[in-house]
Amino acid sequence: MVEQVLTIMQFGLAALIILAMIRAFTGPTAADRLVAINFIVGQVILFILVSSPLHDLGLYIDVALVFVLGAFIASIGVLKLLEEGKL
Repeated sequence: MVEQVLTIMQFGLAALIILAMIRAFTGPTAADRLVAINFIVGQVILFILVSSPLHDLGLYIDVALVFVLGAFIASIGVLKLLEEGKL
C-alpha cells in the first residue's frame, strides 16, 4: 500500500516538473525562469526523497542533501550575475 502511494506521488511530482519546465521555457523575465528552475530543483529533491524508501537506500537522502547545497550555491550565483552582471 505504501509503495503504491509513493509511486503515485512520483507520478504527481513528474507532472509538476513538466509543468514547471514549460514555465521555465516560456517565462517572460529571467526572474520568472529562476523561480521556475528553483521549483524544479525542489521537486527533483522531493522525487529523490520519495524514491529512497521505495528502493530501501538511505544513500538517496545524502544525495538529496548534496543536491540542495549545490542548487543553493547555483541560485546565489545566478542572482549575483543578474544583479551585478558578473560573478
